Amino acid sequence: MSKQFSTSIIIVRRIALFLVGLVSFPFVALAGLRAPFYSALHRQWIKRNDRPSWMQQADKINQFVLF
Repeated sequence: MSKQFSTSIIIVRRIALFLVGLVSFPFVALAGLRAPFYSALHRQWIKRNDRPSWMQQADKINQFVLF
């Protein structure tokens, strides 16, 4: 079973990701790697437990389709 992260850890993680995105923007934009880099940041942003984000999204889709 997956472990739910506490609210404080989620907030600290999101602040850190925001700062990483802000600091790295000029380098990523010039290198042409903006889409994959920010996609990886988004996957980390949405994590609220220790399950992989793709598994959470698949569960949401399955719940929508089945009900």
